[in-house]
Amino acid sequence: MGQLMNIPSRDSGIIPQVGLPPELWSAIFEHLPLRTLHDVTLTCHSFRYLAQPLLFRSLTFCPYSLDANNQRFIHRLETVKRTKRRIQFCSSVRIAHAVRECKFYPRYIVGAVLNTAIPYNVLLDILLDTLPLFVNLQSLSFMFVDLSQSQISKLCALRSLGNLFLGNCTVEHVLSLSSPKLRLANLTIICDSKNMLGNGQNGHGLSVFSPDHIRSVSIINPVAASQLLNNFIGNASQGLLQLRCLTLPCNLEVVRAFRPILHLIPELAELKFARPSQIQHNLPRDENFSLSTHFNPLKPLSKYQGPRQLLPHFVRPGALEHLNLWSTRPVSTDGSMSPLELHGALAGGNKLVSVCDPEVLKTVQMLELSVTHVDALMLHVICIRFPILRSLYVFAAKGFFPGAVTQAWDPEVIMDALLTLPLPSTIRHLRLSSYSAGSRSGTATEDRLVRHKQDLRVKYPNLSSVSLDESDIDLTWDRSTVLLHC
Repeated sequence: MGQLMNIPSRDSGIIPQVGLPPELWSAIFEHLPLRTLHDVTLTCHSFRYLAQPLLFRSLTFCPYSLDANNQRFIHRLETVKRTKRRIQFCSSVRIAHAVRECKFYPRYIVGAVLNTAIPYNVLLDILLDTLPLFVNLQSLSFMFVDLSQSQISKLCALRSLGNLFLGNCTVEHVLSLSSPKLRLANLTIICDSKNMLGNGQNGHGLSVFSPDHIRSVSIINPVAASQLLNNFIGNASQGLLQLRCLTLPCNLEVVRAFRPILHLIPELAELKFARPSQIQHNLPRDENFSLSTHFNPLKPLSKYQGPRQLLPHFVRPGALEHLNLWSTRPVSTDGSMSPLELHGALAGGNKLVSVCDPEVLKTVQMLELSVTHVDALMLHVICIRFPILRSLYVFAAKGFFPGAVTQAWDPEVIMDALLTLPLPSTIRHLRLSSYSAGSRSGTATEDRLVRHKQDLRVKYPNLSSVSLDESDIDLTWDRSTVLLHC
């Protein structure tokens, strides 16, 4: 160890010295896993001096609590003192340069009693005053905080910040912004309140973000998303020229507001509609769904996540590689499709289901589907419509459909079917969930599954992993035995 740090050793005539400057050691430590890095810091004083700062690449502060009504408070004065000391240590000259990520979250305490004696924002102000010392800070996350004009101005002064996450926060409208607008590459907003962006429906809180730099936006609250579309993207003089990824709530009003402004996002490559916890029944069915004619996306999307009903309106053929598909038909609470509905969407023949353009599906390499259960009808149409598929993930809606258990296949039946199906030769990863009832015990069943595994390996040489009913069976192509969890 002494030779590595240019420290003389009694055996220096035998073991050659290796003199790496501290900058190179720091670069090496940057790529070590956190656990290994922790061991390095305990090795010797010289290494500890270089490696210890990298233990603080990600900081998480949870100084305040939430009561049952999501009111914020700091429970004890000691919490303020302890958090201030920690912020002071992390912002020291030796540690601050290593910080890349900072999170400011609440701590949920069951039965907590609201304490209004200590203003919860006092620590937020201290942290915001300290952030400029984190010269390499890249990501910042806040949950349940109210950002005032002065606090937003402090955020806008951060030049290295690229990612901002706001969870159930409020952003006050800045009437006069002295510093440049906040330049972000990735902006994520998750909220339950319609007043998150200030001034009710106006959404003036978005005015602090520079539209010229944002590459990714994720907003899943319908009101906040409407504000984004109408007052931010819609009013941008040149549009959002850098925006590549956009996530919106699957809400009919939001979809209709988004369609006319597609031409303002010329580089959009990934479009995701966030799947609601409960499908909204005001979403259109196939038979009455219509969108007024507007510009199509200026370039074909490479990734689409959302209901199959919206696929024809936003996806052009030629570039789609990643498809995550579900449905808005009110047959479930989670968007799962029956195999019959999926077959109609992919192959046609169902008057109640609009069919997807086959040219759009030809380029898909990763497919994710939400279904009620797995059967031959569904698997056959997948084999036909996706000729270069590399990864297939099919998730069944366990517990949502009374008949799903009786209709679902067990893993052994699925394995039999896979041996007869014309799966693409490109297939590498396969995960199917059927959630069928029945015992998984018995050596005979295990032996048959092992034989099926060997047969599949011969038929699909590129297939590297298979997972069937992952809560029960996990199959891989290594030399380990088949795992049966039952």
